[in-house]
Amino acid sequence: MGKMAPSGRIALGLMALLMSGCIRIPDQPWTISHRNAIETRSPSVGCSAAGLGQSEPDRVADGRTTPLQATPPQMLNTDGFKLVSWNTFKGRRPAWPADFRKLSQNADILILQEAYLSETLKEMLDHNAYHWDMSTAFAYRYIETGVLTASRIAASFTCAFREKEPLSRIPKSVLISRYPMSGTSRELLVANIHAINFSTHNSAFKRQTDRLEFILEMHRGPMIVAGDFNTWNANRMSRVNAMAKRLGLSPVTFDENRRSRIFGQNVDHVYYRGLEATHATTPIVSSSDHNPLMVVFKLAHHAHPGT
Repeated sequence: MGKMAPSGRIALGLMALLMSGCIRIPDQPWTISHRNAIETRSPSVGCSAAGLGQSEPDRVADGRTTPLQATPPQMLNTDGFKLVSWNTFKGRRPAWPADFRKLSQNADILILQEAYLSETLKEMLDHNAYHWDMSTAFAYRYIETGVLTASRIAASFTCAFREKEPLSRIPKSVLISRYPMSGTSRELLVANIHAINFSTHNSAFKRQTDRLEFILEMHRGPMIVAGDFNTWNANRMSRVNAMAKRLGLSPVTFDENRRSRIFGQNVDHVYYRGLEATHATTPIVSSSDHNPLMVVFKLAHHAHPGT
């Protein structure tokens, strides 16, 4: 019998954890939201039916949704805001809290994959006065794990969906958020993705990215799509690049590309449109198996107010 591929061994390990009860998968996806020191939990809103193509005022006016904010929203500074995208490896390594504090200190938006919603993470987010939303994929040792997006301002809208890994059956989540911006009536859409990983073929990966593309097509304004895409082969990378091209998204390039690689391929990416990437770096950390991606954006010159 030939040797089992690394992905197969990891998938078997995850299935063993699932069978032991260390990993629990909820029957339906949940979104946990933190606004003004209040934490709420509710079934995730499906993106395809959530009025994503409308502006927040329009969605409220026609009764399709209730605003997440009861007071006039703050806005992202379109002259410059900093984004950090990072697979945190569930914060399992000792140096992780120190690295997280350093990376989040001046970040306006945090896009986290494998976020482990421990009290330590909650306290650090609260210390920096972040509003945040998390789409749970599963619970590990009774603590929710998934993708989490945090910002200095509260999202005006969120929705989420998940896709199960073909081998381990453990879900991967996608969280979509919208934020008002200064200087334009259009909101910024931020998609946080942790893509399908352990599969012997690409059907589940294709299903997840096709669903994401269908949802993103509804949005007409500035957009950022970031996260751990698990593009560890050329076919996956080609599929993601084709999706980005159809959506008018450009990849952020890094002068010193220290992104984490699997089988020689970058797996973490940031794509954008309607914005300019003025600075991008990939600091090296020892607290995760992924190095974070840090990008400073500003509203593109051609994105006039009202467009």
